Amino acid sequence: MNYSFDELLTRCTICNSENIVNYTVDHIGIQIYKCNNCEVKFMNPQFTDQYLSDFYAQYQNKDFKHHRYGDDKNPRFAKHRDNINLISQYISPGNFFSIGSGNGFDMAVAREMGWRVEGFEVDEDFTKKLAAELDLKMFFGDFVKLSLENEKYDCVYMNHVIEHPKNPGEYLSKIAQILKKGGILYIATPNIDSLSIKLKKAMDAFGLRKKKGSYYDTWQHLTYYNPYRFSEILKKKYGFETLHLSNDVKQIKDGKVQNSAMDKFLYKSGFRIVLRKH
Repeated sequence: MNYSFDELLTRCTICNSENIVNYTVDHIGIQIYKCNNCEVKFMNPQFTDQYLSDFYAQYQNKDFKHHRYGDDKNPRFAKHRDNINLISQYISPGNFFSIGSGNGFDMAVAREMGWRVEGFEVDEDFTKKLAAELDLKMFFGDFVKLSLENEKYDCVYMNHVIEHPKNPGEYLSKIAQILKKGGILYIATPNIDSLSIKLKKAMDAFGLRKKKGSYYDTWQHLTYYNPYRFSEILKKKYGFETLHLSNDVKQIKDGKVQNSAMDKFLYKSGFRIVLRKH
């Protein structure tokens, strides 16, 4: 694959600190930096806008099965239903905004559960097609530059999205603007310090893996999060209170997600966090 990159970043993409260091390099030569202030790790340099635009136009429009659930529909409906049931423990249905709507399953479930739903995706053609199929209002393009009403939404939903944009800090600032006071932000994202990744890092250190750092998924992910440190920076810089923090990737049986008391121990490959705007 022919990658193209921007100039080297000099600040953290989450907290804007200049205290960043070269942390490691993966098996295809992509550099990973670490912020010593918020401990987020991120690709540096990052892909160009043109590369990402081309990538997501192709990524969104191909027919593929989910890499975890296999089935392309029912398990993911169950997962979104479980997520939105969790959100409903903290707020009643109102205005719901999905960022990175993908195939639209999250929006369909939210509407079914009584929310007034809008969404956002990057690619124009894909977004218009999905909006027509679901008969929903959707936006496309550069999320940070969208003309959205301040303090309109009761919930902003980002299911495995925050690891993708080049400017996640700007996304979070925009979200803080469009959420009502007391509104809920839902984020799910990979856990860069999961038990599995810790073991793989140890193996990398001894040269026991052929594809060093493959768990960064640099072909699609640009930023990598530890759940506890991410929770802290969301509070300190963006004004969000953490209400819930647990493992995200769970088994689905008979159309229902199998939640467990063990999910409070954040050892799995993904985590989910529910936050309230102060």
